[in-house]
Amino acid sequence: MRVVATAGHVDHGKSSLVLALTGTDPDRFAEEKARGLTIDLGFAFTTLPSGTEVGFVDVPGHVRFLKNMLAGVGAVEVAVFVVAATEGWMPQSEEHLRILELLGVRHGVVAVTKADLVDDDLLELALLDVEEHLAGSALAGAPIVACDSLSRRGLDDLVRALDDALAVAPEAADDDRPRLWIDRVFAAKGAGTVVTGTLVGGSVAIDDELTVPRLVRLDRRVRVRGIESAHRRLDRVGPGSRVALNLVGIDHHELRRGDALVRDGQWSLTKTVDVALRPVTPTPLPTRGRWQAYVGSGEHECRWRGFADGGGARITFAEPLALAPGDRLVLRDPGRGETVAGALVLDAEAPGRVTDAEARAALPVGARLVAARGWVARRDLGRLAGCSPADAATLADATVAGGDAVDLGDWLVDPIVFDAARATTRVAVDALHRDQPLARGLELTVLADVLHVDVERARAVAETVDGVVVEPGLVRDGARGVPVADTPEAIALVAALDAAPFTPPEPDDVALARALVREGVLVDVSGLLFTRRALDAAQLLLAEKFTTTDAVTVGDVRELLHSTRKYVVPLMEWFDANGVTRRRGDTRIAGPRLHRDQQS
Repeated sequence: MRVVATAGHVDHGKSSLVLALTGTDPDRFAEEKARGLTIDLGFAFTTLPSGTEVGFVDVPGHVRFLKNMLAGVGAVEVAVFVVAATEGWMPQSEEHLRILELLGVRHGVVAVTKADLVDDDLLELALLDVEEHLAGSALAGAPIVACDSLSRRGLDDLVRALDDALAVAPEAADDDRPRLWIDRVFAAKGAGTVVTGTLVGGSVAIDDELTVPRLVRLDRRVRVRGIESAHRRLDRVGPGSRVALNLVGIDHHELRRGDALVRDGQWSLTKTVDVALRPVTPTPLPTRGRWQAYVGSGEHECRWRGFADGGGARITFAEPLALAPGDRLVLRDPGRGETVAGALVLDAEAPGRVTDAEARAALPVGARLVAARGWVARRDLGRLAGCSPADAATLADATVAGGDAVDLGDWLVDPIVFDAARATTRVAVDALHRDQPLARGLELTVLADVLHVDVERARAVAETVDGVVVEPGLVRDGARGVPVADTPEAIALVAALDAAPFTPPEPDDVALARALVREGVLVDVSGLLFTRRALDAAQLLLAEKFTTTDAVTVGDVRELLHSTRKYVVPLMEWFDANGVTRRRGDTRIAGPRLHRDQQS
């Protein structure tokens, strides 16, 4: 299916044209039929001669219902622009054309309606007038067809022109990241909550679980119970379709026009975005203020602060929206009641200061995202950039190849941030060895704190620094290859402990002792430091003891080792934990490791 929106001034015959093309009256309400005035969105379907199925979204033309018009054109690629031959170009013709341009609609056909109500000369003038107004616009060069909905004059030509326009217009992309902007919510008898909208970004299937960004703080998720498109029940529907979804898990009163349905984790659910601006009013834009932003099918109040160069702004919404770079917004000044600018999302999770964002605005998307954050996890790039996993991988490679990021495996790092982190690592390692000559190395947790990153990123940086060796839990200068245990100070400490193997004294040099623990020369037993030789000797004595008895008490071990409870109790608990012994009440029996070590 291809979705096509109507556009144009009030009373120029948009709804009548849709009725003539589809056989369905898009005006759904009695008030609309009574007044002959479209108030809200209408929907109709038809199949063109090429076999292409079209879903029409008929929008109001009256200025009072402009927000409803915006709700209908926010997710379409093709438009039927309607101008009545009897009146010609009117204010809402200009407003609707401007909005279509701001939303990126570049394909369509122009229907000059009510052709039977004017003579040939006036019709020719109307056609020339429309062509003149379209010059330089996104619809310049679009086919202009004179037609009449009542007599059906020119409708076949209009259908052929629409078929041709759809053939060259890009089809909806399938990035496996579905997003449905809801434009209608109601409760269907026997079904419950039903929403309708134009699906973009990916497919939706029955039993899919979706989330509503506005309600994300409540952790609200819904399940798709049923799908309908063009009056057909489906198990799955692809992007670019008009869709009705029957939802489970939410009441229809909890949803509203402008809400989105997305898959959890695939979209930035954001309140703050950086955008590039395209002003459409001759009045200079203020540096900050409050506007109405039209996104998808919704109208949202927002605060904005402009960049100094006037080319962009930071926009803050009251509620989270599902947005991505490349999304388009229409901004209106509610006080003046006019459209002031279009906006193109640059960063959907805008970090840092506005002044920094302005400096990044001209960068390619990958470079911009990395520069804004310093570090970007590859797994997050698709969500941040608004693309599929495959496109995210291509974007990552291009960003690295362009010199805008350093590849650190799972991370893309800004080159300036990377160089600074490497320099800081080198300085930190050198300072440790200078100030603590006996230290084996700098703990990774300490380096992570210095770099303001997690341990995994600290390790990844350290592995790139020349002359730095990364060991489990440590980074050190590779030139310092002499083990701490071989230093005179360490030899003296170990000798002092071995002199009283089972009543070891507390070392004076705590840093040296910790270094020896890391090297495995000393063992920390509940804060007491035993040499490895002392533990091996104690284990050997226990093994000999168990050749004459099945169990021993703490008192037995105290006498065996000529020690005290201060040392024996934590020592036996350490043996229990390491399988040398097994506790049975107040006694110990030989553990599996004791027998295994003795056999070896």
